[in-house]
Amino acid sequence: MPRFPCAGAWTREAVWSIVADYRASAGIDVAHDLADRNAGRSLCMPLMHQDWGGVLGYDAASLWGAWVPDLAHMTVNTGHFMAEENPAAVVAAMRELMER
Repeated sequence: MPRFPCAGAWTREAVWSIVADYRASAGIDVAHDLADRNAGRSLCMPLMHQDWGGVLGYDAASLWGAWVPDLAHMTVNTGHFMAEENPAAVVAAMRELMER
């Protein structure tokens, strides 16, 4: 299997969209998140968060837990491309979430 199995889908438009999403995450999304926190809003649906554990240097479960009362957090032993590198763990977690 190639290292980046979906690399053929990286068209100019797709890359532009990815960059725009990252730009929003570091810009306007921060302002919107702060406004939501200040207003006491939270996400009311069940949410699954998967991460690589402490590799990123912060406690993702605590950060997300403040926003999501019904949080299912799990650490996946993988790299950045979780679904491609450990599909069994990702699918199992998604099935568990859907049964809630």
